Amino acid sequence: MGRFLFIFNEKNSGSYELAGRLSDYLENRGMQVLHPNGQNAFRICDLGRYQPSAGDIAVVLGGDGTMLAAARILARHLVPMFGVNMGRVGFLTAVESGGAVQALDWVLNGEYHIQERLLLSASVVRDGAEMARCIALNEIYVASGNQSRSVMLDLFIDGESIHSYHADGIIVATPTGSTGYSLSAGGPIVMEEMDVTLVTPVCPHTFFSRPILASADSKVEIINRSDLRAASLTADGQYRFTLEQDDHIFITRAPYRVRLIRFSADSYFERIRNKLYV
Repeated sequence: MGRFLFIFNEKNSGSYELAGRLSDYLENRGMQVLHPNGQNAFRICDLGRYQPSAGDIAVVLGGDGTMLAAARILARHLVPMFGVNMGRVGFLTAVESGGAVQALDWVLNGEYHIQERLLLSASVVRDGAEMARCIALNEIYVASGNQSRSVMLDLFIDGESIHSYHADGIIVATPTGSTGYSLSAGGPIVMEEMDVTLVTPVCPHTFFSRPILASADSKVEIINRSDLRAASLTADGQYRFTLEQDDHIFITRAPYRVRLIRFSADSYFERIRNKLYV
């Protein structure tokens, strides 16, 4: 087994303290733990300096926001990761904080499996030139940059026109993201292992407002027809880019997947019952 690295939410002091205790536990068992600049764990902003090595395993201490940020960076290195919930919901995490040591034992004993999750890649093209590119584990959201205004968006899937929406926005989500913003907007729950893309209009002024399930190999295109700087693109609620009129947004599967460590005790629908039915 390779090295362990811990990633913490710097807004949660308890996550850094837990990283120290878990580091000591692993090192007392003869395992190698990375200590960036002598610290117990990486901040998200430090991960750009992380040099991956074969066999590395990442432990993310935080909530869903920390998981999303870490996943977008670690996925391209093919580093498997699991989350320890230190936040409010922690739907993407594998265990609660009280089960962190048990989870490390499961990893050391090989009592886990790796689930590969679809990522989306979005490209913004303006006058034939790419202006921005981003990756998302949950969703790409094209919406108004002003909460009091709706936007005009043309939707195409694999080159075929679907509809021109006057709406609050359009969510393009992965199966992982189907239990996030898309669910709140009326989209269905999609099993995590399915290879599909979910397109959910948000509050459209039309009867044609049903979510659409497309193949993960499909190319989703959204054209912003709104006034100058009236719309924006957001990835996982964290990356944001201001759009201009007639910008084209192309959304496809990313060339790599997130590798999440899951344990045999983990159940998708049990997580839904425990985390979302509250």
